[in-house]
Amino acid sequence: MLDRRPRRPAVSVVVPARDAAAHLPDAFGSLARQGPGGGDLGDDLEVVVVDDGSVDDTAEALEDAGSRLARLDVARHPVPRGVSAARNHGVRRATGRWVTFLDPDDWFYPGHLAAMLRSADRHAGSAGGVDFLVCDQVRARGRDRRVVRAPEPRREAVLDPRTGIMPTTRSTLVNYVQVSSRFLSRRVVDDGLAVFDEDLPTAEDREWAWRLLLGTSAYAVADSPGYVYRRQVAGSLTDIGDARQLGFLAAYDAVLDRLRAAGLPEYEPKALRDVLVVLHHHVRRRGAYPDDVRAQMVTRANALVSRFDRDVVVAQAARIGHDRAAAVRRQGVHL
Repeated sequence: MLDRRPRRPAVSVVVPARDAAAHLPDAFGSLARQGPGGGDLGDDLEVVVVDDGSVDDTAEALEDAGSRLARLDVARHPVPRGVSAARNHGVRRATGRWVTFLDPDDWFYPGHLAAMLRSADRHAGSAGGVDFLVCDQVRARGRDRRVVRAPEPRREAVLDPRTGIMPTTRSTLVNYVQVSSRFLSRRVVDDGLAVFDEDLPTAEDREWAWRLLLGTSAYAVADSPGYVYRRQVAGSLTDIGDARQLGFLAAYDAVLDRLRAAGLPEYEPKALRDVLVVLHHHVRRRGAYPDDVRAQMVTRANALVSRFDRDVVVAQAARIGHDRAAAVRRQGVHL
């Protein structure tokens, strides 16, 4: 008997879209050039778009751009639910053997997904394969481009994800949080590690990066053309000046809870250092926040810092440098 079920696509790309009409043509144009040599991946590519309550011409842009793709699945939220909810909805609909993400204002270089699939196939026979792959990125500001390599020099080697957390003294893979840099296996998706915390208004990628590294067994950094991350986009959550920016404190509360539940105290200094570095970033932007938001930030930061052993706090305050630590202290945070 003939099996008429549709063949599972090699890769699903989840695109959360809210008021994205201006950028979708570029994103979809790049998705149409993801085969070997920049050709079309055809049925091997599934694109799952979740329109998160758009009020612009996103629906029309999807209709126009979707004609370039063999497999396009569009879902809609009648009212906005946030990027995490949109990604999670997309993950639930994705059927590919591998799943990745693309924000609508970013794009993939030609042949990027084909290169990621070749890397995945290369590692398929190594003790069950890898749970996920990581790629490099290019940050775009206007016409300027800057390559940002994943902070792991060993390319195409099967690695323990927990080695991507340490050392405490420098930026590591757990700080390389852009979700489009991850290429997730079906087993990671089925284990529930591909979803984001919908209660976090921002910094959901930080909590997710920790959870992925702690919850998987093997990964590799792939040599691929990478993806382009557009900076300074109007309306981006990274530039807002309200209480949503305090999501990073709740995110690291969740990270600390996870470390303690798993009995992993050796990673707590790294988590605290990350808290202090991000906190300093927000302190530098203090003029962007109203007084009540700044007060909330100090109160919540003190509550989080107090959860760590005092010796760890003193050591990490020293390691981020006198100037940064002093700037944080001046805001009323007890280091």
